[in-house]
Amino acid sequence: MSDAPGHSCTNCFRVLSDSTRVRILRELKIKQTNVAEITQTMSVTQPTVSYHLKMLDDMGLITKERKGREIYYSFNEDFPCKGCGVFSAEIKI
Repeated sequence: MSDAPGHSCTNCFRVLSDSTRVRILRELKIKQTNVAEITQTMSVTQPTVSYHLKMLDDMGLITKERKGREIYYSFNEDFPCKGCGVFSAEIKI
């Protein structure tokens, strides 16, 4: 099995090595949400959430949808790197 370019298991685990990103991804697997809601739920700053969302987005782990002035994020169910099975299991911290 081959991963899409830039979507190796090593890169996935590097991005997922941060507990804040894992917490964000876990929330996005449950529901589509925006930066303000993530910031409030996780009790972290907006710049911190935006930084981690950018990393998840760059990796292709999340999708974005603009609704008015807000951008809503969700887990990318079509993420191309599923070879190791990490996304088929429940995400726990």
